Amino acid sequence: MFARSTSCVALSLLFFVQSMVELPSVRGDEWSESQVSRLPEGEQPLRLFNGKNFDGWEGHIGKYFSIEEGEIVGRNDDKNAPKSSTYLLTKEKYRNLRLIFESKLVTSEMHSGISLWGTVIEKDEGPFTYQGHLVMYPSGYGYYDLFRRNSVYQDKLGIAKSAGSQHDWNRMEILAIGNRIRHVVNGRLVADWSDPQPELCEAGPIGLQLHSNTVPQEVRWRGLILTEDPQDVLVTVTDRDAGLIVDGIAAESGMDAEALKKIDERMREFVEQKQTSGAVTLVARRGRVVHVGAVGKADVAANRDMAPDTIFRIASMTKPITAAAVMILRDEGKLDLDDPVSKYIPSFKETKLKGGKKPSREITIRDCLRHTNGLVSDQRTTGTLAKSAEDLAHSELAFEPGSKWQYGPGLTVAGRIVEIVSEQAFDEFLTERIFSPLDMHETTFFPTSEQRARTAVVYKPTEDKKEIEPGESWIGVEETPNPSGGLSSTAGDLVRFYQMTLNGGELNGKRILSQEAVAEMTSVQTGDVPKPLGFTPGSEWGLGFALVMEPQGATGMLSPGTFGHGGAFGTQGWIDPTQETIFVLLIARQGFAGGDANDLRADFQKLAVEAIRN
Repeated sequence: MFARSTSCVALSLLFFVQSMVELPSVRGDEWSESQVSRLPEGEQPLRLFNGKNFDGWEGHIGKYFSIEEGEIVGRNDDKNAPKSSTYLLTKEKYRNLRLIFESKLVTSEMHSGISLWGTVIEKDEGPFTYQGHLVMYPSGYGYYDLFRRNSVYQDKLGIAKSAGSQHDWNRMEILAIGNRIRHVVNGRLVADWSDPQPELCEAGPIGLQLHSNTVPQEVRWRGLILTEDPQDVLVTVTDRDAGLIVDGIAAESGMDAEALKKIDERMREFVEQKQTSGAVTLVARRGRVVHVGAVGKADVAANRDMAPDTIFRIASMTKPITAAAVMILRDEGKLDLDDPVSKYIPSFKETKLKGGKKPSREITIRDCLRHTNGLVSDQRTTGTLAKSAEDLAHSELAFEPGSKWQYGPGLTVAGRIVEIVSEQAFDEFLTERIFSPLDMHETTFFPTSEQRARTAVVYKPTEDKKEIEPGESWIGVEETPNPSGGLSSTAGDLVRFYQMTLNGGELNGKRILSQEAVAEMTSVQTGDVPKPLGFTPGSEWGLGFALVMEPQGATGMLSPGTFGHGGAFGTQGWIDPTQETIFVLLIARQGFAGGDANDLRADFQKLAVEAIRN
């Protein structure tokens, strides 16, 4: 799968790919132990529980906690109920840690939990109540800072509830580093949260909670393998989809809300400088949208303000979506990326090089997705998509397929192949397989009258460069879906597509692509192609996505392996897996210098990255 990848990409994707491997099938009592082999090099497992006695633990042993069948049991009945939650506690304190364990709520509907980062205090039940961070499960899921702030995070989307089993064993991993806690339940990342008050994250014991409850309850734990100062990578996760929470709090995603406000300030300066009529910006990190800004005008003459739901012509930002459609069919075994295009569009069998010479090999689907096909056009459709593909088949190639990179209409051909293989119109396929499952209801080739009224007007500089005036666009006017550049969309829709790719192909429980497909789309496919390529220095190309491999200039704040795409009217969408951040910039302008390296993109991304705190 990675034959065309460079070593740099292989390194950047190593932990991503390793973490996506299916968990081994073992008996329940062996699961935690089986994860030891998956620990990063250098992490030494500490077994907190030996299965025989409570060495290293303290608490109400005998009264509430016992050992049965090699498992820790917390139990009470209606005559022996804790007045406040009580804990079985390690005698040692821990700060940065990974904890791998299993837990089962045997009776009652009450939630239970694991505590860390805090202090043991004395309350109604004596000296074994915890003041600190509590990870609650399987129902009533959330994080709690007991006796100080109470609930500090709740599972509003029900991600944890859908991943967990109320009265069965749940396989869990807690990764707590700095002031950030991640929790994996049965292979699914259900929460990723940073405490906005890191000063409250203290070294403390690990506590197993028996909740205060007059109803009889029983909770069991086993495994309990801990590593200290772990590497920043999850080892039991098979699904990174923790949901996309639109009203996320910046600090809970490790970002500074005040620093993010500088984005709007800078965009207003660009408006005042007549570099654009307005802009919509969006930043998402660790599964939550932490910034949405809308400044300036969507229509100057009508005095219509930019708004978060303003629709933009995203032009070539359509290409990664088209590539995703191809990869869906590849996942289903209905096509192969190295198939010649002529297998689906026979006239490509006769496509010639410039001058009439037959190429040494035919164009493949992979060539279409990575721009190594030799096709040249203005990327507009000519009649139906079928006719557009036929016209390209009868055009002359600028170079031998695979020998060179040149941006062009290959994705138009790929879109036609999607139609042929799926036996659906291209726009219908995207709606059914991508837009509807991801709730991207504003993304379309054919805006309604209501959507057109919300679309940003494209502006260009006046002849003297002192003002801006309306420009021109064919997007939204064509009667045929254009796979190379015909979509209109919003920031809120696009971030859902990007979050799906960052999750490895799934969003909110709906899988669009396989993890392998996403990894291939976002890894270098042009390693054997002469440089330079792309629109900014240090670029490579994946499948539908441009890749930032050597960050510099406008990409200098991004990590190697960042992937994304720009559009003809200045729109930009980039996903940085290392910084776990999505950047969406939507503007509507033409005739300005800079392209993908323009100052708006550079300053927007720079300010967003500068707002990262952990």
